[in-house]
Formats: sequence, structure tokens, C-alpha cells
Amino acid sequence: MLPAILPLFPLPQVVLFPHTFVPLHIFEPRYQDMTVQVLNSHHHLVLVLMREPSADDPLGERAPTFDVGCVAEVVRAEPLTGGRWNLLVQGKEATRILEEVPGQPFRQARTEALPFDGSILWPGPHRRRLMEALHGYAKDQDIEAQLKELLDLPLEDEARLNTLAMALDFEPTERQFLLEARDLPTLADRMLQLLEFAGNGRDLQGL
Repeated sequence: MLPAILPLFPLPQVVLFPHTFVPLHIFEPRYQDMTVQVLNSHHHLVLVLMREPSADDPLGERAPTFDVGCVAEVVRAEPLTGGRWNLLVQGKEATRILEEVPGQPFRQARTEALPFDGSILWPGPHRRRLMEALHGYAKDQDIEAQLKELLDLPLEDEARLNTLAMALDFEPTERQFLLEARDLPTLADRMLQLLEFAGNGRDLQGL
């Protein structure tokens, strides 16, 4: 069982989804300390999207974050010179950040899990509409070859949609919009909205 307080790793451009992987390069001294503590204990931290840092905090050391992040498990750790690390982490579950907790050189927070309900039925017509939108997006972006393997798989669960969400060229805040969906139909509907939004050049008037 994980502790109630987990290290918090805010990033300005990265949203991690459950069941997906992302590489991290750790170079700041405080997050070097975080990495050593994580590797010597439970191997988990929370990745969360950072909101815009202020002018007096350009590195985002105190920048506010979104309320929902993703618990990440370190599955591979490569030590580098100068205390730096290359990590590979896997998303485990979405989590709500309740409050940040002092006491460490790095940021840490008390969180609560946000269960994903995969039992709600996903109507066939909605699934077909999403598949058509995905193929149209891939054709418009000229990335059909790169996404062929993903597009040939049935969209039957959260893991498949999250893998697509990581692969598609969505903005960080758009990925955050997907991460906060708590059931399969909502996740699929939000992805469809983003695909249609991208198809209109991200022009709200075109929707």
C-alpha cells in the first residue's frame, strides 16, 4: 500500500495517463533527492501538469498545478554523472491532489485515487464515430503510417484510448481534459471533441 503523501513532480508540458509510459530526465538537485528517496522506498510519485509559472518564478518551483495528476511507478532507473537520472515511469491511476505538504526539499502532496469506471456501456455508433474521426485526423495530419498499428486495434478499453491520447498531437491542456474523464464514454466523447476541434484548426467558431 502506498503512503498517503507522495512526491509531486510538476511538469510544464507532460501529462501521463494510466497504462502508458513516459521517460524522465532528472537533473534538479531537489528532484535528484526525490528520486533517491523514491527508489529506496515505494518507487512511486505523482506526475502533474504545471500551470503557467509566474514572472517571479520562471522555473515553476512554486507554480500552481492542475488538481488531477497521475500516480507513476518507476519501472527503470539509470544513474548518470552528477547525481542525474534517466527514469522510465508507467502511469498507474489518476489521482486528485488534496493539499501540498511541506517537509522535503521537493514538492509532495496528499492525494486520493480517482477510480475509472470501465463498466459503463459504450454504444457501438459512438465507437464507430470515434474511429472515423481518428482515421480522418490521421489522414489530415499525414500520420496514417505512424498510427496504423494503433488504429487497427479495437477501441475497447481505457488503456487503448490512453495510448492513443499519448500518441496524438494534443496540447498539454487537451490531454489534461482527457485525463480527468472518469468513465469510458466520457473519455471517448472528449477525445472525439478534441479530434473535431483539431480538424477545425482549433477554431472554436468552426465547431
